[in-house]
Amino acid sequence: MSDARIAARITAILGRRPADLEQRLSDSVFKTVAQRIATSLTTLTSAQPPAGPLRPVGRHPQIALTHEQLAALAGTSRETCTKVLREMEERGLLRLARGRITVLDRERLRDAAD
Repeated sequence: MSDARIAARITAILGRRPADLEQRLSDSVFKTVAQRIATSLTTLTSAQPPAGPLRPVGRHPQIALTHEQLAALAGTSRETCTKVLREMEERGLLRLARGRITVLDRERLRDAAD
């Protein structure tokens, strides 16, 4: 704690946590399951670094989660999560593979989250 930069960073992180928790609680109450799944996917893709020239596959962000793990993040059952993901895949937002979700259209996915 003798370094002011570290103390300021820790304070900022701790200050964001209640706001993040409040947003997640609000989402679980007021958003539909499809919106919660889209929000979770949008949050996970925004946490990834942008694609660089050495990562041509990075044009479409990939998320390494099972349907069960994503369902736990979104607060729903695995079966419901699978149904919603298949609907999103049919609409061209995602591509599903075993243990991996590729986001094809970030903008439309972000719109689905709202």
